[in-house]
Amino acid sequence: MLAAVVFLNGTAVMVLEMTGARLLAPHFGSSVVVWTCIIGVIMAGLSLGSALGGRLADTLLRASAGENAARKKGDAALSGLLVCAAFGALLTAALGLVLPGFFARSGASVYVGALLSSLCLFTPPGLLCGMITPYATRLRIYRENARSGQERNIGRIIGRMNAMATLGSIAGTFLGGFVLLSFFGTVSILLGVALCLAATAALAALRPLAPKAAVALLAGAGLAGNALHAQWIEHTGFARDNRPISIETPYASLRVGKGTERGRAVLLLASDPGSAQSAMYVDDPDALVFAYTRFYALPFALKPDAKRILMLGGGGYSVPRYLLSDNTWAASGDISLDVAELDPGMTATARKYFRAPVDDARMRVLHEDARAFINRTSTALPADSSGPYDLIFADVFNSWYTVPFHVGTRQAAAGIRRLLADDGVCMMNIITAVSGDKGRLLRAVRGAFAESFEQVEIFPVQYPHNSGVVQNVMLMALPHKRKLPDPATERVAPAAALALRHRAVLPFADPDPGAPPLDDDFAPVELYTLNFME
Repeated sequence: MLAAVVFLNGTAVMVLEMTGARLLAPHFGSSVVVWTCIIGVIMAGLSLGSALGGRLADTLLRASAGENAARKKGDAALSGLLVCAAFGALLTAALGLVLPGFFARSGASVYVGALLSSLCLFTPPGLLCGMITPYATRLRIYRENARSGQERNIGRIIGRMNAMATLGSIAGTFLGGFVLLSFFGTVSILLGVALCLAATAALAALRPLAPKAAVALLAGAGLAGNALHAQWIEHTGFARDNRPISIETPYASLRVGKGTERGRAVLLLASDPGSAQSAMYVDDPDALVFAYTRFYALPFALKPDAKRILMLGGGGYSVPRYLLSDNTWAASGDISLDVAELDPGMTATARKYFRAPVDDARMRVLHEDARAFINRTSTALPADSSGPYDLIFADVFNSWYTVPFHVGTRQAAAGIRRLLADDGVCMMNIITAVSGDKGRLLRAVRGAFAESFEQVEIFPVQYPHNSGVVQNVMLMALPHKRKLPDPATERVAPAAALALRHRAVLPFADPDPGAPPLDDDFAPVELYTLNFME
């Protein structure tokens, strides 16, 4: 029984830890900063709890006490610890609805806000769960000694109990990552953790029954309320008070809400705090909302006969929707579009709310990581063959909270070059500055692409004359050097002409000593984005 207790406790801890990242993501993103805070706080709680659990065990399980009385007292204390840990999980579920938002609005940095949120939300359950294993281990040793009348197999008992706790943590890791986060909401998972801990408390000692029943009732009421709220959202959507809709996918916490852009009503899709990653005009779904998306017109000016297009990152599918519309930049509608989008939940959300053209026969959606797709398809090409794609668009760097460095390294650039036709064009959106310390991310990505492409051009979107401001920056890579169109003397589409006028003419060092090319082995993107939010 005690082995099962520490196993289930270890499972609960890891599910709590993995769910915690989703709890903080809408307010602080899901970067390494958030994960560091959550892991550090939970590990600190487990460490302190382990010390306290061992001390409590020595206090309650004295050899001089009667065996039956000590056993009942020991079981009751273990059950009580588990009930307290269950209440801690309930507290996390309740406070998680308000505290992260409060700290995010307080003006504190991401580091401070994520740390304070983690301390408030995860210290109580982490500490209480940390007390379980040492206490249960000491209780197991006490029982073995009481039966035999002598101390023996202590090392074996400690090893087995620690092994069971670790196995439980492994089970919780896979259960949380592969199952729970894919099918259940964050609050529901935390309430389920509370129920699991209450059931484990009953396994340790059924009586007293009242606290266990209280946990079950509170968690059950929370689950019912959460389910009813989800059902209400499903049926009413934005019909009541225009509150954003929260959607949990296998990879992200998404929010769909209403807003305005240039005085027009839009639907917004956000996966990180502070800004939307995709948008759609309600009265004209095919039109492009964000300025940077219109810069994808420039590659068509360089290759007007483009037919085969690859889009790395689907998001809200605004660019694919435009490309397949009647207003497309393509010379004709005779194009084929491959979209590599990691998250099937993102695609389902874009289909439901943003009219993603997933049923269009001209578009193929591959639910695969962009870098994995690059590796798989580029290595399958025959040697010395021209790449299959005329144009490659990348929109994976859509946040500074979670930087997908693996798509901006020299190895990724080499794979993209293999996929691109010799006269093709690659264009990538990056959230960064161009110059100064805040531009190191861009210069590191640019350096990586410059190793595989003969010509790399930079186009700041929002602030073309202020290169030190963090903004959307479009990186365009050409396999061979060529002259760009001159919008003053040549006829190009208005969106392409605008992009050309935003071309950065700053000198770039190759290589840049302050920002060497990103590499799979060394990509310090967190260092480069450290001051983005100042």
